[in-house]
Amino acid sequence: MRGLRWISPTLIAVGAAAIAVAVAAGGAHVALVLVFPVVYGGSLLFLAGIGVLVAGLFTLPLAAASYGDASPGPARPGTFSSGGVVVLGPIPIFWGSASGVSRKVRFAVALAGAIALAIVVVLLVLAGRG
Repeated sequence: MRGLRWISPTLIAVGAAAIAVAVAAGGAHVALVLVFPVVYGGSLLFLAGIGVLVAGLFTLPLAAASYGDASPGPARPGTFSSGGVVVLGPIPIFWGSASGVSRKVRFAVALAGAIALAIVVVLLVLAGRG
């Protein structure tokens, strides 16, 4: 189960890298619509990058589940915890009432956000050069 933690981030990174290479090679283009970067293209590398990126996003729940505790223990009567996630474009918004969120999960979320921001900046810089 520990290996599942890295499947989704690896797929997302490989897909984003393939898209960035396709943009740099001219097989895809970047446009700014309002404040959102839009990537479009027709090359095989771009299509493969999109496919791998989507596969990474679909395996994200498996990676998140591998961080959970296998034996949470008995619940105290009258207590509960809740939470959720909303993804707005590349930005995930997490909320919850659980007090035991580990540092590893916080680090993974911060790292994913930093990678998403870096990808957007690189794509915008590449779009400005073309």
